[in-house]
Amino acid sequence: MQDPGNGPLLLANPFRKPKRIRTAFTPSQLLRLEHAFEKNHYVVGQERKHLAQSLSLTETQVKVWFQNRRTKHKREQQGDDGRDSPTKHRGAHHVNRWRQATQQLTSTGEHTTTPDGHDETKSTSSSSDAGSR
Repeated sequence: MQDPGNGPLLLANPFRKPKRIRTAFTPSQLLRLEHAFEKNHYVVGQERKHLAQSLSLTETQVKVWFQNRRTKHKREQQGDDGRDSPTKHRGAHHVNRWRQATQQLTSTGEHTTTPDGHDETKSTSSSSDAGSR
């Protein structure tokens, strides 16, 4: 459908906020934000207001940047502790949830399908069965 003179007619909900455009930080803004993060992982009140004004950003943009940066820092720290980083095995938690959910079915010998679509049937065996194989 076309709206005369205005291009395609969008059938979006008129009460819904338009999608926010992603903020593209300049390299100098990122450098200043990273330096501020090195000094303190939390920036609030007047400090946030001053930083936002000096970078020509809104306080909300600064607040969200710090939230995201703390999340990144936490993820990096978990990787340094020898645990698997979420970025290393993206999606692995879905497979683990599936395994937990289907653990009872497989232990009773019922038929299941793996997340990658393969069929498998597992049955429990007693110690006397193990010797006969």
